[in-house]
Amino acid sequence: MMQKQARKTKNGPDPVDMNAGAILRALRAWRSMSQEDLGKAVGITFQQIQKYERGANRMAASTLYHISRALDVSVIEFFAGLDGVLPDTKHLWLSKDEIKLLKTYRGIREPDAQKHVMKLVETVASYRLDGDD
Repeated sequence: MMQKQARKTKNGPDPVDMNAGAILRALRAWRSMSQEDLGKAVGITFQQIQKYERGANRMAASTLYHISRALDVSVIEFFAGLDGVLPDTKHLWLSKDEIKLLKTYRGIREPDAQKHVMKLVETVASYRLDGDD
């Protein structure tokens, strides 16, 4: 069986594949799922998941469908932000702490409590120590 190659532009992998891969990584991390676990769920190797996440390999429509089912999201999620101009996907690479913060925030069930937490985070983010420019 022939290995499928990623569609590449002059400067590397196709930006659409890079975008879908970045979203795949973010969704998988959000679900606290390892590459190995996701690969097993859809019948492919963790190395293949790595290649998809980097945009090095393109996902077939059937693979994208199975991955979306394993992650419990719509296939359309992988194309978020693509409307003629491809977005910068660097913002999708969340750290473990950022994922933990978002999960914790979403776990707060009281809207008023969420507002207070958001205000606290905004206050801390805007706080400057003496001498900071």
